[in-house]
Amino acid sequence: MRWLLLPLRMIGLLLLAALISGAWLFRRDLYRIVRPQVARVSEALGAGGPGRPGSAELARARDKVDSLQGWSADSVLLTADEMASLVAAGLPAEARKRLDSLTLELGEERVIVSARLSTRQIPADVLGPLAGALEPWEWVSAGGTVELAGPGRAEWRVDALTLRGFTLPEEASRELVARALPGVRDGAVPLTLPRGVAGLRIRPTGVALYRKEPG
Repeated sequence: MRWLLLPLRMIGLLLLAALISGAWLFRRDLYRIVRPQVARVSEALGAGGPGRPGSAELARARDKVDSLQGWSADSVLLTADEMASLVAAGLPAEARKRLDSLTLELGEERVIVSARLSTRQIPADVLGPLAGALEPWEWVSAGGTVELAGPGRAEWRVDALTLRGFTLPEEASRELVARALPGVRDGAVPLTLPRGVAGLRIRPTGVALYRKEPG
């Protein structure tokens, strides 16, 4: 009876080889089919909490951006952790030194960054009544939009900053951020992003990056 099984095994091996060859030849089409399902799973896993930067998360975010070119994908979805990693890595070097324990929350077309901020370099006239009452490092939360400013460049435009439980008016928020972090002008924090991103949309469930500017 064993000799009867031999043809069946040969047929099985041939079918397996054909499947592998077909998957390789049509890998781009398969990726376009599978990618939306993966994105939905990523949304479910990444939603609902603040993102924290990390080396593994940064590597995944950069790999996703690379896929916009290598796989000719139209868009990719970043989790809160991955977006937090891109933001933390993209800050000016001197600004990074003045922030600690950074986390990032996703909202509707905006992000909220919370961190411990070094307050030593902020002039007293900017702090007003808070001058002299702050610790060298204070917890702050700042919210604003992220907009692309050119290839590999973006700006996080802060419009609300909360310090000691008090949210400053928009103009005062921009002024404090500009005086607290080097390289910031009028509340616009420059960010370096991987090249290849032509558009982005921020939602509580994730950040969609686009190879072409979305319509």
